[in-house]
Amino acid sequence: MGTHTNTTSTDNDLLNLAQSYELLQRSLNAVAEPFAVKDRQHRWVAGNDALAAVLGKPLAAIIGHSDPDFFSPEQARIFWEADDALFASGEPVFQEEEITGADGIVRTIYTRKYPLRNDDGAIIGLCALLTDITEIARRRQEVEQLERDVATQMQTIREQRHLLEQISVPVIQIWEQVLLLPLVGVIDEERASRIMESTLEAIATASAEVLIVDITGVPVVDTNIAGYLIQSIQAAQLLGCESLLVGISPQIAQTLVALGIDFSHITTRATLQQGLAHALERLNFRVQRAS
Repeated sequence: MGTHTNTTSTDNDLLNLAQSYELLQRSLNAVAEPFAVKDRQHRWVAGNDALAAVLGKPLAAIIGHSDPDFFSPEQARIFWEADDALFASGEPVFQEEEITGADGIVRTIYTRKYPLRNDDGAIIGLCALLTDITEIARRRQEVEQLERDVATQMQTIREQRHLLEQISVPVIQIWEQVLLLPLVGVIDEERASRIMESTLEAIATASAEVLIVDITGVPVVDTNIAGYLIQSIQAAQLLGCESLLVGISPQIAQTLVALGIDFSHITTRATLQQGLAHALERLNFRVQRAS
């Protein structure tokens, strides 16, 4: 009787174990993401239906095999390097990888690998969960490309703006030691700063003695613009360069009077021609019409 009881107990243990394995396998198959268990020789010892679908083989045909049997040498090398890093450190490994499925499609996956230990704490293998992030990776690449494109466009805009700034503030040497600063358009604080910087650099480079500032192309002169002009003229004087202000229209003259801005200490001429004649006289040049 006792022998019969032991046999029945053993049979029940095997039955329970078999049922437990079946329950575990069903649980793994319920997971939509590929799941795999490897030993230290990189061989698959367990997995789920999602893994079998990726590899294009029944699970029974996968067990006992390893990555080189299903993937390119380069992909297999990357997978094994991650396995070995986990075996060496005992720490989980998380990384993005590319995997070519049985359908030939290359997918980007996020792999999480965890060490498996025996009762003594020794690492006997690993388990891995694979998440397909192909769409996420594609969108991320699009965003990164968009960021690169935007950065390139911004750099182009900065370069174009710098070029336009240089063009918009031209200081022209029209005679020996005579510079012309033709101003066109609206002058704000930022542009006024660039005008002064460019002008002073040009005066120093050309050792200029006369600067003609032509405001014919400035549509409106208000208190701020008048202040910018006066500052530029004063800065030029500090470098030993006399400044002439030309191109003052009757309307601008009336505006300056109405604003109470004092230009009496600044030499002015109505036209550029008159300003140039004054500059040449100032430098003792004599210009004659050819006979």
